[in-house]
Amino acid sequence: MPHVTTATGVRLYYETLGDPKAPPLLLIQGLGAQLLGWHPELCAAIADGGFQVIRFDNRDVGLSQKFTAGGYGLTDMAADTAGLLDALGIECADIVGQSMGGMIAQVLALEHPARVRSLGLIYTAPDTYEFAAGADLIEDRMALPRAGNRAEAVESYLRNEASCLSPGYPADLAWLRELGGLMYDRDYDPDGIERQLAAVFDAPDRTESLPRVAVPTTILHGVGDRLIDASAAEALHRAIPNSRVTLFAGMGHELPRPLWSEIVALIHDNIRRA
Repeated sequence: MPHVTTATGVRLYYETLGDPKAPPLLLIQGLGAQLLGWHPELCAAIADGGFQVIRFDNRDVGLSQKFTAGGYGLTDMAADTAGLLDALGIECADIVGQSMGGMIAQVLALEHPARVRSLGLIYTAPDTYEFAAGADLIEDRMALPRAGNRAEAVESYLRNEASCLSPGYPADLAWLRELGGLMYDRDYDPDGIERQLAAVFDAPDRTESLPRVAVPTTILHGVGDRLIDASAAEALHRAIPNSRVTLFAGMGHELPRPLWSEIVALIHDNIRRA
């Protein structure tokens, strides 16, 4: 299995897709989400633009290292990301992050600017507290009883994902059910998700720092997002000078398959600006 150990001693699991000689494009996942959440068909569509797509498990989820003591922040997770690039011999990459992954991407661009060639920020925010419209939903999700077996874990995952669904698009329940099972098989660790959540809510507001982000940035958000309000996208756009924002009517806190071609085109277009 492809693992790397960063210079700071963090063991991360990763996978690649596409031509290994093509420019690297790194995908960063959100809260509690394993790399599997980047659908392989979506990854293939991104790679078809002439990229080597890299997806990985953040610390504390999937097959990456556990940090049972907690106490880390988004700065540490951004350092993990930079360390992954180091371990893979990559000086600079196009970065795309969704939700918490978009927050990590912002910190990466601020604290490790030489590693970021372009930035894609998908349903994320410059500050957790101001824009977390669904903070109560997240708390409710975390308070649910722990699953005792695979079937219970899958049903719990489906209940959790209900708050992410898009009001204007049909839910791909078959994929979500499959994904829930696959993630359970790889790693079921609600404690790790809680530690990630603490990192998100402990992070400071980045709004005043974001004007330092100079790379081309595309900001994508759903108007129907119940977890992170779409006003977060406008705030990011105001703060990041070289940015463009696209709001999708009917999209929630997910990437509906009917929008994939448009989303991929926007990512590719943004990279061409770099």
